Amino acid sequence: MKNIYLIGFMGSGKTTIGKKLSSSLNLNFIDTDNEIEKRNLMSIKDIFRIKGELFFRNEEAKLIKDISKLKNTIISTGGGLPCYNNLIENLNDSGITIYLNYDIDTLYQRLKNDDIRPLLNKKENEFKIYIKDLLFERKKHYNKSKHNILCNNLKKDIILRQINSLIVS
Repeated sequence: MKNIYLIGFMGSGKTTIGKKLSSSLNLNFIDTDNEIEKRNLMSIKDIFRIKGELFFRNEEAKLIKDISKLKNTIISTGGGLPCYNNLIENLNDSGITIYLNYDIDTLYQRLKNDDIRPLLNKKENEFKIYIKDLLFERKKHYNKSKHNILCNNLKKDIILRQINSLIVS
């Protein structure tokens, strides 16, 4: 089986869904952010703070080069990964890409109390606008995915069933 890449905005549940999917299909699972943290022996937040976003994006590209050689793996990508270094094309070439698509209001509700992600260090009144602008910028890359699941108001088990039906067909 080809790799299955879950892509989407931060907070869209890629890691949660990916772990459940890998367990149900008995496939390996990789979270790209976790893998980059292991390789660099520091958190994503610290990588951004100390080494910068450009360094992080280059680490993502190196990681995808390695991961794309694998098979039978569920990969949860970082929210920005498909948007840099033509990585969406690499993902599409080496596997099945599935965009977990949420609207701005849902993403805002899911992210408003998040203090881990480095790009979300915004004042409350700027936060929703920031999500809207960043999602608008990234959506053109996300929409290049082979599959798009509109996840608003869907429970995890329904999202998993939809993914299963896409990868079986």
